[in-house]
Amino acid sequence: MLNELIERYSQYSDVELMEVYSNKDRYTNDAKQALDIVIENKGGIQSLTVRYDTTVAKELEKSRIKNDATELYLNGMTKNDINHALNSEILASDEIQQIIETTSTEIEATKRDLEIKPSTIIGSILGGIIGGTIGGILWGLQIIYSGRIFYIFAIGLGIISYGFIKFFTKQSRNNIAVFIITILSVVYALILGFYIYELFGYRGPDRY
Repeated sequence: MLNELIERYSQYSDVELMEVYSNKDRYTNDAKQALDIVIENKGGIQSLTVRYDTTVAKELEKSRIKNDATELYLNGMTKNDINHALNSEILASDEIQQIIETTSTEIEATKRDLEIKPSTIIGSILGGIIGGTIGGILWGLQIIYSGRIFYIFAIGLGIISYGFIKFFTKQSRNNIAVFIITILSVVYALILGFYIYELFGYRGPDRY
């Protein structure tokens, strides 16, 4: 058991080791012993504390750079201008540049996702009709063959409609057009399902 714990802790990062060490009183004696052995093998608790503090400080600095880059990018600055405007005593210039690049990519992706284009409307309507029709048929058959209405099935209708709409638009439910048409598609599916039930409900195999 001790050797297994040593092997497990040896694979932990400095942050994970420090978290375990901070709560070591909750662990068994074997776990404490294994932890002490691993920490000692990695330079001792003082060395671990220094590395942990450095890691935490670096992550906080990355978060700050990302927030600042986001604000500047949304204010119209280019990636090159932002790269010259931001600096850090903790992060290297290539790390800052990577954060700026990733941030700008994420922002542009969000903008594209929220943008309402002709293809958004057309794709949403097409996907909504297809998804709503398939969902409505399944909804109607469920009522016919079970003889009961499970409104929780509406969640499934939403998933079907949204899946088709997202397939055609390549945009998420965060887009207001996608969101609204998905709801309309579900309503259409529910109405279609009830219509199918009214039309064929009394022709089910148990109603002859």
